[in-house]
Amino acid sequence: MEFERTECACAECVACCKRQPGPLAPGDLAEIERFLNLPRDDVRALFVASRGTLVQDRRTGARRWIGSITPARKANGTCVFLDDATERCLIHEVAPFGCAVFDTHMSAAESAPAASWLALSMESPLYQAQRAGLAPAKPNGGHGGN
Repeated sequence: MEFERTECACAECVACCKRQPGPLAPGDLAEIERFLNLPRDDVRALFVASRGTLVQDRRTGARRWIGSITPARKANGTCVFLDDATERCLIHEVAPFGCAVFDTHMSAAESAPAASWLALSMESPLYQAQRAGLAPAKPNGGHGGN
């Protein structure tokens, strides 16, 4: 499914990079590996297995977590790909889906189709197998996310 990339880099949107990096969609990790041109293990060390997204089944009302893959966070809590000096993403061209498709200026209605697609895609066995091979996220920053 195709979604339009956002180009916003305002202070509000960059604040997200400082609090919690966005999740990857299937295919993002491979694209970032190609972009960085580093050994696979070096690239994967830059990502963590996050608790993910809380979703609710509209029919039953049941809630559950879908685990996600997110960029790790530096000791100061910011995304490993956020350049501290310029406050710009070092991998913007191939930023994770959760960073590239959403910005703080979108309404819930605008973001809902992409959010639903992402949640469903994160349930794929391949995505969850990739996630299982990563270090778990650490709460409250450090080398990990939430």
